[in-house]
Amino acid sequence: MNGLNQYKSYQVNTVTPEEQIVLLYEGAQRFIDRAAQALEAHDYAGVSHNVGKAQQIFAELSASLNFEAGEIAQNLARLYDYWSWRLSQGLIHRDVNAFREVSATVGDMAGAWAEAARQVRAQRGVRASG
Repeated sequence: MNGLNQYKSYQVNTVTPEEQIVLLYEGAQRFIDRAAQALEAHDYAGVSHNVGKAQQIFAELSASLNFEAGEIAQNLARLYDYWSWRLSQGLIHRDVNAFREVSATVGDMAGAWAEAARQVRAQRGVRASG
């Protein structure tokens, strides 16, 4: 295993669940942006590969939802389904705007989760010192 893979493995295994979600959103956004770039370069195999990677992340996020938690989990599942569908539409219709739309909303969610993770971390710090 090379150094970068070791670092990534360490990073994933040492972050909190909230931070893992942020990493997944950031990864999905990175793949979507690569798909958009590939589409603009007429690299359709690259588009398909990167869309597939992003959709795998959405499937993983959806599979990790706790539906006993209620409406939030159901809404997130619908959002992940919509994103996957929208990426499929972008792939089928070669619509870079579909990729940009999903990338923007995924980025918004990554930011919201990052802020939530910061708040949780701060709360944990208060409890640990208090």
